[in-house]
Amino acid sequence: MRYKIIILCLLCVSVFPAIAQQYKAELPYRMVGGKMVVEMKLNGTLRSFIFDTGASRTTLTGEFCREYGLVVTDSLEVTDANGRKSFYPLVQIDSIETPDNLFRFKNVPAMKLPEPSPLACFPIDGLIGSDLLAQSIVVIDGQKKTVTITTAEKESIVSLRKMARFMQARMPVISLQVGSGHNIICLFDTGCPRFLSLKESDFEALPSGSAYEFLSEGRSVGSIGVGGIAAERVSRRVNFPLLSVAGTKFKNVIAETATPPYTLLGVKLLDYGKVTIDYPRARFYFESYKPENELGEKPHNVGLQVKDGDLVVAAVWGDMKDVVEMGDKVLKINGKPVGKYDFCESILNGIPELKAKKKTKLTIQTREGEKVIIY
Repeated sequence: MRYKIIILCLLCVSVFPAIAQQYKAELPYRMVGGKMVVEMKLNGTLRSFIFDTGASRTTLTGEFCREYGLVVTDSLEVTDANGRKSFYPLVQIDSIETPDNLFRFKNVPAMKLPEPSPLACFPIDGLIGSDLLAQSIVVIDGQKKTVTITTAEKESIVSLRKMARFMQARMPVISLQVGSGHNIICLFDTGCPRFLSLKESDFEALPSGSAYEFLSEGRSVGSIGVGGIAAERVSRRVNFPLLSVAGTKFKNVIAETATPPYTLLGVKLLDYGKVTIDYPRARFYFESYKPENELGEKPHNVGLQVKDGDLVVAAVWGDMKDVVEMGDKVLKINGKPVGKYDFCESILNGIPELKAKKKTKLTIQTREGEKVIIY
């Protein structure tokens, strides 16, 4: 979810035993609120982190830094997934290790988040970024829910026909083909919970018709980045009839525009195949489970969010802009009055009443009175 200015740094990595051959460590991950969460040893203690290939810098919460007395050594400018730029302090971690102690990363510079953490809803102490993996080959298997880190003496055995080269040093920034003969530069970002988040300027540069189909315009609240939740913005929703990732075809990919530094290819890609990132050789591989993939999503025309305990409208698309407005309050779900909701619980697990049926009847308080819509 986040997007940072690229800072190049070389970490001291120790592998035990000595690397006379290729070694690997396998990290199970779990999905929490659309994020990949792994366990790593930090200064000898197991802690939880979001595994975020879109983060150029390993990051720690301010609360963790205070608990361990980590001293600020420098600062850097960061641009997050919502396009927000800020300066953040840097601290140094003595060591980060895989749980099996096979990989040890020494003297790791890490970005310190403010308190309270903008990621406070997630049960984590920070982010594992691409800087930590710069000398490794990483395989992410969405079926097994594992991240495998391997020393890079030998290149991947995956076919080069399934490979795309990095467009940006030390980060999995690759080129996607859309339509016939059009390309988008995108970042593979496991911190992005969607399949594709389209950068506004990339949308404006693509020709309508031959590259994409325009669906609707709307207003929505942005996602959570290291700078917090983005403000309300105008967004466009488009359909890509054909999109190719490292040679694999995807049909009918729906994306919404936003303001990250790159278009983001998100964690939903792992539903369709295995990803290998060879950082030293600047190669990205995608092994699809099928030759072609039909996405055919049917997104909602109204989005909801918990605010101050109430369930309110947080996105409005197309013709629904004439029915409800941003901030309108949900009064009833399927005829039953709503109660109060916890914001973090809604982020991590959703709203239970909205999962019960494919179609849900919402009673919403608008400026013109109560209205009933189908969600």
